[in-house]
Amino acid sequence: MIGANILDELTLYDLTRNELRRRLSNRFPADFDLENIITAYAYWVCTGARNRGKDWETTLQEYVDLAISDAQLESQAEQIELNLLSQELQNTASPLLDVGAGWGRFGALYAACGLQAFFGEPTSLGCRLLRRNGLTRSVRCLGQSLSFPANFFQSVVIGWVLHHDAPDVPSTTILKEINRVIAPRGRLLSIEPLSDDFGEQKWLKLVEGAGFEIERLEVFFEMPMPEKKRERYGYLAAVHKLSKQ
Repeated sequence: MIGANILDELTLYDLTRNELRRRLSNRFPADFDLENIITAYAYWVCTGARNRGKDWETTLQEYVDLAISDAQLESQAEQIELNLLSQELQNTASPLLDVGAGWGRFGALYAACGLQAFFGEPTSLGCRLLRRNGLTRSVRCLGQSLSFPANFFQSVVIGWVLHHDAPDVPSTTILKEINRVIAPRGRLLSIEPLSDDFGEQKWLKLVEGAGFEIERLEVFFEMPMPEKKRERYGYLAAVHKLSKQ
């Protein structure tokens, strides 16, 4: 058994990648992008094991099982998500801020669109991975306390953050901070999983309450879930109002 609290976090991450690769090899079609899934799942395993006090081996096996059941559908959803963002980013300007950037999943997309991107990420592991991946304009900070000046960004991307809406991830406070750092008429792009607890109306209310005008909200994918429930993935684009609140 590996002590997640003993190993250096990058060492643990690389070890997790290798173990995921070993357990998932030959489980998918030859043309499936397994490395992309391994990159994401290794991050989730490590943050779960270290930051939430979960057992590494148990967490690892949970994600192996999840990959076997869901990874191909998740890969389809991600491709649609990237296509939507790619189209939207053609109409955005630099500088751009990625809030809750993780390991830098959208970094290559920003570069391909010619955007100067900054990355705000609350975890030490995420920041270290961002820098190791060459994304050096990264700052360790919480979404509710962004370490950037007011009115600095022309666009903000926030993905898979607002739906948590928990005491340690307060959506209203995070959006208030985005309000502060984004310039008037700056563009906000948000991607979230939708559920009974976080549906379209709650999402709209949060974003509009933070001073944004909604341009577009659509459900772009539905993921079959256990017990006949379905998780829906949504995409929202909005523009900041001319006057600051």
